[in-house]
Amino acid sequence: MATTTNTNEDPYKILFEQDIKTATNIPMVTFISNVEEFVKDKDIEDVFKQLQEAYQKYKFFESKLSNNISMLTQRSKQLQESLDIVNHVENKSNESFQVQYELSEGVYSSAEVNEPKSIYLWLGANVMLEYSFEEAREVLRKNKDTVDRQLRESIQDLGFVKDQITTTDVNVSRVYNYDIIQKRKLKQSGKTTEEEEDK
Repeated sequence: MATTTNTNEDPYKILFEQDIKTATNIPMVTFISNVEEFVKDKDIEDVFKQLQEAYQKYKFFESKLSNNISMLTQRSKQLQESLDIVNHVENKSNESFQVQYELSEGVYSSAEVNEPKSIYLWLGANVMLEYSFEEAREVLRKNKDTVDRQLRESIQDLGFVKDQITTTDVNVSRVYNYDIIQKRKLKQSGKTTEEEEDK
């Protein structure tokens, strides 16, 4: 996690004050510890607007990361299954055996494999290449390592985003409560003034 300093002054700056971001560039929200000090030179409605925008951004990040985690989890499982198949076929490289393969979704056919010495891998974009068993394992392991790393980062980022959503919720509540208290004080002050004038 990197830390940088922004010299631009913005009186409405709620997000990104500390400029702390994750590896995937998701910024950290600032906790408003002193609401009175924070809002003293700001319009309260603009503060609420900034906080709501921040909340929506983090909810978007949360949804996107959740989808990524689901996709990467499935991809990692598929790569492990492919590795298992490569190992299984290599173990039977000196014999003939029956296999089932998928023609289309939910449709399978049978074939007989005679003493296989290599295996074919789909690389995407309708490209299939022939590999030795060791080369196939190397390709699949490299791809799985990449997917597993991305999965770990996405899980960490999701936890980070959930923390930012909680902090933003707390900020909204604190600013809202402060606004209510100030309006009550103003209303009470107005009543006191009217009573003094009546006297």
